[in-house]
Amino acid sequence: MLKIGEFARICRVSTQTLRYYDTEGVLCADRIDPETGYRYYAPEKLETFRRIQTYKEAGFSLEEIKLLLAADVK
Repeated sequence: MLKIGEFARICRVSTQTLRYYDTEGVLCADRIDPETGYRYYAPEKLETFRRIQTYKEAGFSLEEIKLLLAADVK
């Protein structure tokens, strides 16, 4: 598992962006420490983040991206 800071550095975004994506249900943390609230991400989520960025660059809203990601899973 990657700590939120590590994941953010790899993705070249702020931790605030990752928290926002988690709150919006676009890219949820795999684990949240119940005592500290600290978020952890599986390395596999890097590919999901890349897809989110691609969709954003294409002009999709976060709500549309959420639907696209859900459709890819099924």
